[in-house]
Amino acid sequence: MSTRISHIPFYGRMPIRDRTLFVWTLAFTLVLAALLYWKPMFGIAFGLAPLVLLLVSHGQSAIYLLIAATFLFLPMDIGLVLLPADIAAAILIAAYLLDVFVHGPSRHGNPLARPFFLYTGVVFLSVALEGFTALSVRYLLRQILLLTSFLAVAHFGHRVNVKRVLLVFMAAAIANSCYSVMQFFALGGSTRAFGLAGRGYGDHVMLGFLISVIFYLWTSDIRGRIFWGLSSLLMVGAVAATQTRASALTAMWGLVIIIPLALRAGKHLLSNVPRKGLWAAIVLGILILPVLFLYTPLFEGITDRFARMGFQATGTILLRLSLWKAALAAFWAHPIFGIGAGNFAQVANWVPGVRFDPVFYHVSGLSTHVVILSALTETGLIGVSALLYFLARAVKISYRDFTATARDNEIPVTLSLFVIALVIFGSSLYAGSWFWGNNSYHMAVFFGLMVSHRARPAPLYPRET
Repeated sequence: MSTRISHIPFYGRMPIRDRTLFVWTLAFTLVLAALLYWKPMFGIAFGLAPLVLLLVSHGQSAIYLLIAATFLFLPMDIGLVLLPADIAAAILIAAYLLDVFVHGPSRHGNPLARPFFLYTGVVFLSVALEGFTALSVRYLLRQILLLTSFLAVAHFGHRVNVKRVLLVFMAAAIANSCYSVMQFFALGGSTRAFGLAGRGYGDHVMLGFLISVIFYLWTSDIRGRIFWGLSSLLMVGAVAATQTRASALTAMWGLVIIIPLALRAGKHLLSNVPRKGLWAAIVLGILILPVLFLYTPLFEGITDRFARMGFQATGTILLRLSLWKAALAAFWAHPIFGIGAGNFAQVANWVPGVRFDPVFYHVSGLSTHVVILSALTETGLIGVSALLYFLARAVKISYRDFTATARDNEIPVTLSLFVIALVIFGSSLYAGSWFWGNNSYHMAVFFGLMVSHRARPAPLYPRET
């Protein structure tokens, strides 16, 4: 008698005798128990090995693992700082390489691959010209990891349900938002709350808010609309709990773009769903906003922090101005190829004059906190041009996919991917961390899904003749 084990990638249904299965399971359990007792770290690695092997043999599942890992900020210093998302990305890349070795490369085109390779090549060139410092090598490795993660997602993207990937992202965002909001209330609103995702969660939840709004507008089922409406409100609360001003600003102008696009798509598809959803949201907002604007000590920290977004250079605004001044000074000193990718944390070694800024002492060792400004400083005009081309190309591809969608159940997916590409581009002009840290993997995953998504052939907005 044998047990049939199905769903093993590359092998299909593999017969195995019950006795053999029992012996192997017993041996694995005994070895695992011994390692956990004598060498716990080795035991954990040994226990996770079957799962890792399964993920390596099934790249689609590795994509979901990477998304989940981006919501855990647990840096591990092993000589080189690693995040859980880095390990998940390595598993995804291993799955990609194995699949290419077994089945060959994907036959589907990747119109964003060349711009990404171009930018990565410029990063390598800037590092080579300025010397391989520890910071520049770390940054270069990060870009290679992002590029290969993007290629892996684009490779497997044709085999996954893109909507399901978005829903997994939203499930993780909702779970972490609940935790961060509870943190905020538990601390009495006295500090910024990020849940388990770390300081980059402002950008996580900003994307989650925009996706929630899109699905809310395109959901006709009343239970689905209630769910996505509550999800949107939760994301607003999470943005407020993180007190990340750039993310709040991005969410606002992203919302302004989403509404007319949804209404226009509904008009062309003769669908009244977005309009009904919008009116319901307006009525709900009229009822809720007066309550939110009531003064309570709980929200005093939020209102004070967001009030400083004006022209008064105080607090962190003053610190960022010092960073930007140092970045521009470095650019003027090295305008073509910059000071080397990743080297801004030690910008004083290239531009000693920045040390005379009395505020620079407090920000030395930090990044510019602006994607485009970092590229301009570290890779010069060549690098920022390659980066702008890459981001603009992503926006163009996602917009074409959105306008080519002919069925209303595809609109939430294509509109979400377009808005994500747009806000990544837009926010990179004044903030963002889309090329380092956990947020960088969101860029790689969503851009990979974007180029692999198959739009319907009938155009949503036919060209006028």
